[in-house]
Amino acid sequence: MDTEKVDKAFDVIRRLRLPDFILPYRELPSDATAAIECLIDVFADADQSGKERIMLNVEASFAFVFPRYARNAAVESVRRNDPDLLKRGLIALTIENAKVDWRDTLPYLAFVYNSALRLNVDAVELFRNAASIACPQFRRLLESYLNRDGAPRTLESFHYKESGEGASFTYVYVEPPSRLPSGTEWKTRMFFRRLRRFFGR
Repeated sequence: MDTEKVDKAFDVIRRLRLPDFILPYRELPSDATAAIECLIDVFADADQSGKERIMLNVEASFAFVFPRYARNAAVESVRRNDPDLLKRGLIALTIENAKVDWRDTLPYLAFVYNSALRLNVDAVELFRNAASIACPQFRRLLESYLNRDGAPRTLESFHYKESGEGASFTYVYVEPPSRLPSGTEWKTRMFFRRLRRFFGR
């Protein structure tokens, strides 16, 4: 494994911070994208110890760049009709290895999965191939995602939807509607409120 190439790639992305990319929404800079693609190439060809070394270099402060790359890969795969980008997106997520919270990874898996369906790619095989080079923890996450029944794998279950076609295709967040409490919930709340008032006297 080319450790010098890996170190240089991490030097590029280590200076990035999540707050700089939230409001307004910003794409990853080109040098960061190139650095991630370099890591993907090295990771794919590395032995197990090399893969572990790359994953250990990922820090929570900049781990967000890998899921963001995966989302972009899922979008661009549809725009360009290029299934190979989906493989690279999954490898990026494998490198990140759910560093912060595995639940944060699920929407990005949904992007890749949905794009695979749009491109008529065997999504199950795609995920299993990624699982074969992942560490045990992330392998279990990929397998558990595939084991979800239907709806829990959809974009809608993570409050996203497709938007646009061709070069304008993307994924957009849909704000979930505020849910009013049911009659039973309301009565329960009122009961405990009165109970607190009674014992608070």
